[in-house]
Order: sequence, then structure tokens, then C-alpha cells
Amino acid sequence: MKPLSVLAAALGMHYVFAESWAPEYGNAVLSKWPIKRSKVQKIFDDSDFRNVLKATIDVPQTGEVDFHCTLLDHLDEKWRMKQIKAIIESNERPHILAGGINSLDETDYSSERWTDIVKYYEEMGKPTPKVEVMKYLKSKQYTDAKDFAGECESVVIIAKGQNVQGTCKYGTRVDYILVSPDSPYKFVPGSYMVLSSKGTSDHHIVKVEVTKVDEPIQQPYVRRHRHPKQKVVKITNSNPSKGAWKLQTLDR
Repeated sequence: MKPLSVLAAALGMHYVFAESWAPEYGNAVLSKWPIKRSKVQKIFDDSDFRNVLKATIDVPQTGEVDFHCTLLDHLDEKWRMKQIKAIIESNERPHILAGGINSLDETDYSSERWTDIVKYYEEMGKPTPKVEVMKYLKSKQYTDAKDFAGECESVVIIAKGQNVQGTCKYGTRVDYILVSPDSPYKFVPGSYMVLSSKGTSDHHIVKVEVTKVDEPIQQPYVRRHRHPKQKVVKITNSNPSKGAWKLQTLDR
């Protein structure tokens, strides 16, 4: 796809693209490091035009990293459940899963905020928000990058009664970065952020730093005394350890 190839060339990055319902629509992965192999998988069956793009990236001094990018259905939670189950069942190796899951995580919102979200969705003519997909992923022991949040960009507002920045125009979080259970991939504490897309997309940018370690067990980063409107000091390191790099996902 030409726009993507132009972007990759300007950034000096490698890329792979998985066409969806139209030639210039789909999922893409851009990487600073060589992409050794990639695979495009129809999510549920041949009637489903959506896909998951699986890329294996060769990271120097770290080895292979399996990164999966997808965009689930934006209307039907039952269909999203079929899609996410098909994705999970097809995965044999530890991986990072990123993209527009388009389901909500009920732990992000207070009961009052949830009531407001349901009302707002109804007024906008959107289906009632659902949480089954994220419940399913948590039951499968996927780790959510949100639990390793650091500095909040003030441009992306956190609504009252919500403990995380929204990633879409409705103010809710529908875009995620997750790692599979028993995975060597670990999120760096304080590195998760939501950055404004500044009008280039109807969704914001989700960013987190990932490192690869030997131990398979990961403990969530605990943020103390953090209020949704409070700015947390960003953790920085001018000399990052080997094997750490930045990942970010965009939803078109």
C-alpha cells in the first residue's frame, strides 16, 4: 500500500500490511527491526473480512518477538467473542496482541460513569457497550498494558468516574496492548501512555515499552495515590537495558 510504504520509508522502518475489506484498509505493523516473517489470518471464517496480522520481529540481542495486530468488529459483541476466541485458539507461541478490541473493560469505570456511557451510546445510536471480550481475555490471563501506566498527556482527558484515558472520540477505552500468559514479554512500569492522534485518526495512540526477560511471571505495576486527574511523573531512563523498545498501535 503506497501511503504505508511512504510512511515506512520516511521513518526508516520495515512494514507488513494485511488488506481487509478494501485495498487501502487493513492492519499494519511497522518495525525498526527486520520482520522475519508474517502471516495474515482470517479471524473467524471466510465470511469475516477482518483479520489478524501476525509478525515475527528480529530484535537485536533479544531474539524473535511475535507481535499480533487486529481490529475486531465495531458493533456486535457476540461476533467479537467469536473473533477473539478464534485468535486465541490459533496462537501457539507467546505474543503481544494489540489493536482495536472494541470492547470495554468494566474495571475502567465507576457505576455512575458506566450509566452515562450507556446513555451516551444510546443517544448516538450505537449498540449498548459490552465487556465480555475483555472478561474473556482476563480469564485467559492476558496482561493489560494499562496496569503499567505512567504520565498522562493532558490533551487526552480522563472523564469523571473513569480511571484511564479514553482512546476514541466517545471517551472510552477500546484500543489495547496485551501480552499472552506465561510470556517472556513484560511491560515496563510507568511506560503506558495514551497520546493524542491530533486529528490524524478518530482514535488515539496507545504506547507502552516492552522488555523480554527469562522469568514467565509478571507482577502488575502498582500506582500509589493516583487520581484520574492527577499527573504522574513519567519514568525515564537514558540508558535502557538491552532488549527494551517502544511499541505503539494505531486504529484507523
